[in-house]
Amino acid sequence: MIRSALVVIALGGLAAGQLTLAPEASAETKRVAATTPDPIADEESTEANLESNAPRSGLVVSLSLGGGLLLGGDIGVGRGGAASLRLGHVATRHTVITFELSGTGALHKRGTDGPTVTDSNVGLYAGALRYTSRSTWVRGAGGLTVFTANVGSGDQSATAGLGALVGGGLDLVRWGYLVLGLEVFGMASVTGDGFKVNTGFCLGLSYY
Repeated sequence: MIRSALVVIALGGLAAGQLTLAPEASAETKRVAATTPDPIADEESTEANLESNAPRSGLVVSLSLGGGLLLGGDIGVGRGGAASLRLGHVATRHTVITFELSGTGALHKRGTDGPTVTDSNVGLYAGALRYTSRSTWVRGAGGLTVFTANVGSGDQSATAGLGALVGGGLDLVRWGYLVLGLEVFGMASVTGDGFKVNTGFCLGLSYY
């Protein structure tokens, strides 16, 4: 009987010890969970509160000049200059919101002995540019476009329509806030006189 009583006392003490330790273990588990940072929340708070050390920040101004092709209109295919002027602002470490004026011109003769005139296609677009690596990027934009035929002649005409643009580029050299790079773009537009496609191959200088 004494042995049975001792067993009961021992079991009761063990149960009491477990009940005493359980709240402590539970409290310790909660404390560890509370002090372990959530990876997503930690990254967002870091970006929100700290100054980014990325090479891109603030206002962006880019000017690109080069050559291009114009397909469509009265001339079918023509070669000429290409240009793009972009203003924007860095939205994230990889993305820039852009507003731009881009276009190409194509020289052609209306006849064998006729004067040389120009057809131009210019678009005013809003879009975004995203860096896929530290020095390469892609971009897309859409908006309004104006096609002007026979610039420099007596029967010059202009028609407006809708257009879209895609492009890509490579940053070659950086000097402080200035970046020199190569870029290409393709612009498609629909105006009153039909569908046209422009391409541009440019050397650009950006500030950001």
